[in-house]
Amino acid sequence: MYRIQQAANVSLLANILMFMSRENLTQFQDIVLVGRQIPRAAPPEWYGKCVKYCRPRPPPKIKGYQIECLPVGGCSYCKFFPCPEFPVCGNGEVPIPTRERVCMTCPGECLYLGETFALGESGIKSVDNVNECHCRGFWNFPQLVCHNKEPTPTPQIFCEY
Repeated sequence: MYRIQQAANVSLLANILMFMSRENLTQFQDIVLVGRQIPRAAPPEWYGKCVKYCRPRPPPKIKGYQIECLPVGGCSYCKFFPCPEFPVCGNGEVPIPTRERVCMTCPGECLYLGETFALGESGIKSVDNVNECHCRGFWNFPQLVCHNKEPTPTPQIFCEY
């Protein structure tokens, strides 16, 4: 039985999960804590810098991390990005949860790949390095919207950077 109390960043998470997969751990009788908490599940499969999830297991939502995935066939190739910590917003307002409820952000800002963007900001490069995104919505519920351009990258390209 293994218990991991905290992992400071995603690269440490990667090392922990690679260790678990090498040890052929398939059942966990304990909670594994990374940042805040990662759900109990069979170890995922690594694919470059991505974590590969195939049906019937969907990618998990992990508090403290944003996840961006590239769906291909019955699998999703996902990257995890740590949420920034906001002690106080620049204008003195209290941070609010993002739509996914995994990170906190200041009102009127979009959070994407661990970075914040002002409401109305555009020309933001997508995680797939192909699409462009812009921050839109309402003051308390801004969201990043990305345009789907063709072709989308292959998992080999998506998971390399």
